[in-house]
Amino acid sequence: MNKKLRAMFVGIPNVGKSSLINKICGSKKAKVENRPGVTLNKQWIPTNIGFDLMDMPGVLWPKFEEKAVGENLAITGAIKDAILDTEYIAMVLCSRLKNLARAQFMARYKIKEDELLSCETDYEVFELVGKKRGFLISGGEINTERTAATLLEEFRSAKIGAISLEAPEN
Repeated sequence: MNKKLRAMFVGIPNVGKSSLINKICGSKKAKVENRPGVTLNKQWIPTNIGFDLMDMPGVLWPKFEEKAVGENLAITGAIKDAILDTEYIAMVLCSRLKNLARAQFMARYKIKEDELLSCETDYEVFELVGKKRGFLISGGEINTERTAATLLEEFRSAKIGAISLEAPEN
């Protein structure tokens, strides 16, 4: 009966498993950063409340039945940006925001309704964000790399607002 109780936290990458463990422990025993892939190995972390907690890397299912699931995970940062086309993911984010949180999206980037309506494609909406932010390079072209990085960072840090990309099915 002298065995310690043990529990583990399981979830997708970059949702706060290590942060929660640190909060429960009352100290920074698990490494934490605002990007996926920081926790590389499983580790047992002792607490001062009589049990050990396992911190482990995030897990993803091997195949998504719907493309939108993978896109949403990429948008939220659960999948490393380094393995993605961030400009494509940011363009998808523009599409989601235009449909799910139009007012917040337009307010954050100072976009007028007629400007949004004049965009024929989601890529044009993405470029409009870059233009509104002043992310221009020589020749007046949009710096799409900077636009993508900014859009994703601002969404992930809730600067656009507390927005869910999915709604429960009725």
